Amino acid sequence: MTVSTVSSSPLVVVVGATGAQGGSVVRNLIESDRPYRIRGLTRDTAKPASIKLKEMGVEVVQVDIAVGKEAAVRRAFQGADIIFGVTDYWQHMSPEREIAEGKLMIDAAVDVGAKLFIWSGLEHVTKNSGGKYSHVVHFDSKAQVAEYARSRLPIVDVQAGHYMTNLLHPLIKPRKVDDGSYEWEQPPSFGHGGPLPFIDTERDYGLFVRFAIEDSEMSKGGGTIHTYGEMITQEDAATVLESVRRIKMRVTYIPTVEAYRAKLEGLGFPEHAILDFLDFGFMTNVEEGYYFGKERSAVQQNIRSMLARKPRTWEEFLKANPEFFAVDT
Repeated sequence: MTVSTVSSSPLVVVVGATGAQGGSVVRNLIESDRPYRIRGLTRDTAKPASIKLKEMGVEVVQVDIAVGKEAAVRRAFQGADIIFGVTDYWQHMSPEREIAEGKLMIDAAVDVGAKLFIWSGLEHVTKNSGGKYSHVVHFDSKAQVAEYARSRLPIVDVQAGHYMTNLLHPLIKPRKVDDGSYEWEQPPSFGHGGPLPFIDTERDYGLFVRFAIEDSEMSKGGGTIHTYGEMITQEDAATVLESVRRIKMRVTYIPTVEAYRAKLEGLGFPEHAILDFLDFGFMTNVEEGYYFGKERSAVQQNIRSMLARKPRTWEEFLKANPEFFAVDT
């Protein structure tokens, strides 16, 4: 399909349209057999990704989602039937800023009369763990925005899983050792083998957003969707990577929490982010799980069965992206 220009077609406004999640939302809506007008919001309308959106028929609008720029955000949202909202915590690592920007979008959506708000949220770790893990602020701040939104307008909380591309983050990227094999060093807590919800974000996150918009019940608001292509442990992910790339790889673990903390400090993370990483590791891999097991519910499994297509597994992602973690053979 193509982007609709018919005024009666629903207008979907996508925040962060050139990013991993927002771009995925745009592409998946274009793939739909339903007509949508799409307005993509970005801070830079001149960059190549913005130009490509324009070529696809997307209305591209420059706006900075920031406190103090409420009027500009309302103008960017004007006329929207549906709004997709996302924040980038890791750009600034401030939970206060993330909450403020999230609430700003919610308020603007209410002001312009949007019928549905799709929020890229995450679980409230402090509440779900009974206070045991109280430092995972990059989850909790998004959850607080969702809580605020639910009292203001219809919302679906479409939670993003563990990006498959995170493999290349300096914190965990596999490194080549002297014998030519690769070592994938993990935080100490990851040795307990808990599975993570791997997702090919750029391809598949928008698939779940499309379902939230097009399903007659979900689109009424109030629901939560836990996205992933495959639940897989780090050890099994390493085995698949080893097989697909035809390399030798072993998973190792940082021996102590103190050593992990030192590594995080060496990468320049502030104290609250270090505490976040520490709690996140134990929360996801020792006891609770990334989604606290909620992804196993009958509701979530039913959602997966009704998606327009199947999301990719880790193996499928690697085979479809040979340049990703390319190695000399």
